[in-house]
Amino acid sequence: MLPEGFFLHRDEETIWPASANVLLIRDADGAVLVDVGCGKEGVYLRLKDFLASQGMRIGDVHTVVLTHAHPDHMGAMRYLLEETSPRIFLHPFEIPLAAEPSRLNGTFDMALPLSYGINPFKLERPDILDYFQASGCPMAKADATDVIDPDGELALGKFRLRVVVTPGHANGLVSLFEPGSGMLFAADAVGDVVAWYSPSSGGLTGFLSGLERLSMLDAAFLVPSHGGISASPAREIERTRERLLRREGKIIRELAGGPLPFPELVARIFKNPLIAFFPGPQILQCHLDKLQGEGRVRLRGREDGFLVELTGRT
Repeated sequence: MLPEGFFLHRDEETIWPASANVLLIRDADGAVLVDVGCGKEGVYLRLKDFLASQGMRIGDVHTVVLTHAHPDHMGAMRYLLEETSPRIFLHPFEIPLAAEPSRLNGTFDMALPLSYGINPFKLERPDILDYFQASGCPMAKADATDVIDPDGELALGKFRLRVVVTPGHANGLVSLFEPGSGMLFAADAVGDVVAWYSPSSGGLTGFLSGLERLSMLDAAFLVPSHGGISASPAREIERTRERLLRREGKIIRELAGGPLPFPELVARIFKNPLIAFFPGPQILQCHLDKLQGEGRVRLRGREDGFLVELTGRT
């Protein structure tokens, strides 16, 4: 199904901290990689084995396109950069995050749970890099050499791939569309799982807007970062949208019985206590931002926290 010259290195796991799929494009100069996978040595060794199966070495990689600066997509750069020096393409929003990953604490809104009094682990300052390390998918640093034009194309080998920005999970998350074959590389915008999202990374409204842009493409098949190739792009895009709105419906149902403190609402929506600390509060805030903008909910401050309640508008 992939166009001639494209090859997919797929991770069989799809649940975090699964490594992202890697797209290989062969050209006359060697290899282009779209993403490189997780920052575990074993993941990097499997990437090298994949290249070897195509008769290539890591030194043949002359270009890396990073769909965004998250560890399951670029963590293996720590090993790759020890062996070769490729051109590195990133969206402008992602360049400073890749160069200094501690800035991801801002885009992931790591301080948000503490602002609502949610701190079960008594952390003075939650650090997303510690979370990535403990999850077994550590982050890496990388300095971009080239900027992805958010409204343009990427010339990779003999192909020209259209850039489609799909925020929500990351402000500079890019999907790539190859018009000749109809291939849509959807990165984390669509896949077997719904990627987490946070207010400072585009929120739910950004996520939904990105899905709308993808749905307007004449895509024949979809390649996700997590999961297998699908011959029904429209169905996969709609399924992701439905999952997002299903979560919104659950929030509305929980509030139907009356106002709830933000921490209690988080706990009702996200039963796992780890997720109720991250990324549950961030995801809930995204939904509340959207619902407040629509006039459907409001947050009322009180001395011991915030109450979330319906406004009565449908």
